[in-house]
Amino acid sequence: MITFIRKWLTSWPVIIMLGFLLVAFAVTGIGDPLGSGAPTGSVAKVGGRTISEPELAGAFDRAIRNARETNPALTQAQAAREGGVAAVAGQLIGQTAIEEFARDAGLVASDRAIGAVIAGIPAFQVGGKFDDATYRRILGEQRMSDRELRTSIAGDILRKQLLTPVTGALGVPAGMAEPYARLMVDTHRGAVAMVPLAATAPPTDAEVAAYYDANKLRFTVPERRSFRYAFIDRDSIAAGVKVSDADIAAAFARDPAKFGAAATRKLQQVVVPDEAKAKAIAAAAATEGFAKAAERLAGFGAEDIALGEQNQAAFGKATSAEVAAAAFAAPVGGITAPIKTAFGWHVVRVEAEGASGKTLAQARPAVEAELRTRAIETAVADVVARIEDGADAGKSFADLARETGLTIVTQAPVTVAGMAPGAPPLTGPPLAVAAKAFRHEPGEAAAVEDLGDGRLVVIETMNIVPMAAQPLTAVRAAAVEGATRDKAMRAARAKADAIVAATKKNGDFKAAVLAQGLAAPQPLSGRRVDVAGQPQVPPIIQAFLATPAGTVRVEPSPAGWVLINVDAIEPGKIADTPGLLDASRRDIASALPEEFSRAFAAATERAVGVKRNDGVIAATTRRLSGQDSGQ
Repeated sequence: MITFIRKWLTSWPVIIMLGFLLVAFAVTGIGDPLGSGAPTGSVAKVGGRTISEPELAGAFDRAIRNARETNPALTQAQAAREGGVAAVAGQLIGQTAIEEFARDAGLVASDRAIGAVIAGIPAFQVGGKFDDATYRRILGEQRMSDRELRTSIAGDILRKQLLTPVTGALGVPAGMAEPYARLMVDTHRGAVAMVPLAATAPPTDAEVAAYYDANKLRFTVPERRSFRYAFIDRDSIAAGVKVSDADIAAAFARDPAKFGAAATRKLQQVVVPDEAKAKAIAAAAATEGFAKAAERLAGFGAEDIALGEQNQAAFGKATSAEVAAAAFAAPVGGITAPIKTAFGWHVVRVEAEGASGKTLAQARPAVEAELRTRAIETAVADVVARIEDGADAGKSFADLARETGLTIVTQAPVTVAGMAPGAPPLTGPPLAVAAKAFRHEPGEAAAVEDLGDGRLVVIETMNIVPMAAQPLTAVRAAAVEGATRDKAMRAARAKADAIVAATKKNGDFKAAVLAQGLAAPQPLSGRRVDVAGQPQVPPIIQAFLATPAGTVRVEPSPAGWVLINVDAIEPGKIADTPGLLDASRRDIASALPEEFSRAFAAATERAVGVKRNDGVIAATTRRLSGQDSGQ
């Protein structure tokens, strides 16, 4: 409910996105992806800690690159222009203030605790265990050092030590939730009218030029990068992989059960804590049957004693080698003598013979397929290792490609979305490569990137073409079209403003609309609660439910201007919507931890002392948005 209301009161998608990224490191799943760079230019002094300009720029860069995983079209300049740098700076300052406050209070994050967090991050694991090579590779992709990540995790641990007690058990009384619940059931009554676009005189050259200057970003080509890449051809590598008869025979001999070579038996088993009961079950089974004896003397049902088909090796691992040997030595229908293990006393009955087991010839296809798959993965990993080791040693991309048999493709400058003026857009794998190329900078060694679905590519980013506005001569047709629409929108807005003024003066929205020669307004009424569960609420309905009573709201649309008038808001009854108050309490409770965390961060900033350098933040914003280049 509260989330439903608040989403209409904000319009900072990029800032919100960056805020979430700073709280959830995309690769690790831990808080705060920010490292502590060496302080040079000062963004802020927080307690005894200085936040440097390179640290802010690095944090912003990582946030953008992580955001591109879900929004490839996002550009650094776009995010910077929409307040992203200031948002990151605010996050840095607030997080650092909490850390400094925690340290002043004597809280610490031990190396052991930090190491435990790192070891538990799934992205750093292979087969459920921490893998150092994977760890180093991912840090390299994120452009973070081990020290930076450990510093980041230490700060996260400190913040959790402070914030968890503050936000862990927040209650919301009914009185606090009632105002929000009432907003959901209040009925808005009014009407909506349309001021359509009308034909106007063609724009003059001066008007076209003015429109171009005022909307230069619309004619700006985003940052583009040229790069070279080469796919690691798994199929060609696989073609060179051979599995010998000796390897197949050895694998079959090492683990015959895995490939169905071991004979199986259908078994039943009872495990009891003392020998006397085990002997009694074995004796009774000879006359009344194993299942009845197990049920009468130990309370086991048929499903409790049934083991199904087992091979000797697997059954031995589950029980003991002695129990398995006895079970596979007994005849069908036979019952073993009681045998003790760590689990108790086992009595096993052979219910039936199972599979006789495959021969090497029968199992060969499965053995060969597994060995071949494993060999291909090893061969691919060897190629990747040769490339990465060669890159670390300073070898050129051309040398690496020649040594590993790769074919290099050169890509002219394109945006992260694979676009370039006058060229068809990239599609398929090349488009995925373009997104990865924006993770690297010119001068960096060639790097291996995973495109998913087993596709690997080696990428070297070559040049960066900064974002720049195209000259008016190149985009004149689009500028004329935009200026024409802009002129029509301004003419229609004059009518809309006249309607707003007349309604404010006389209180008659319908008369004001008709006086402008427009179609009569359409009546409209509704409550927030009626649309709260809908996945997509039309913008007009959103605006109508957010407009105060006695006012006219003007909203743009593709066809002109929409006038939204709310005559009155009639209070509703919370009791008429069962569960609404409880739902409001839950929604507010879900929002409180974030609100309290922000308030706590602000309080710690006051406690430790913050000196913020807005000049450095503004300069960083200009630089990262391209404004220093005069764009």
